[in-house]
Amino acid sequence: MADYNEVYSKVCEMLCDAKDLEMADLTPDMPLYQIRLDSLDYVELMVLAKKEFKVTIEAEVFVKNVDMTLGELCQYLSEKSQ
Repeated sequence: MADYNEVYSKVCEMLCDAKDLEMADLTPDMPLYQIRLDSLDYVELMVLAKKEFKVTIEAEVFVKNVDMTLGELCQYLSEKSQ
């Protein structure tokens, strides 16, 4: 299991780069839809999860959890990582 804070930091870095945001713009309780992610951003999240944490995220995770927060995503990645 990866450390939640490490996961959160890496995911936030990727989102800040992708959406031209500052780390202070993001909070764990922020729903992903509020960040206005597009399909490419979700693909980048899936690639990051696989590369950094050895976790495969299926698109269904995002489709079935439209209100998923940034913190919930990071907790999911933390729990599923090797």
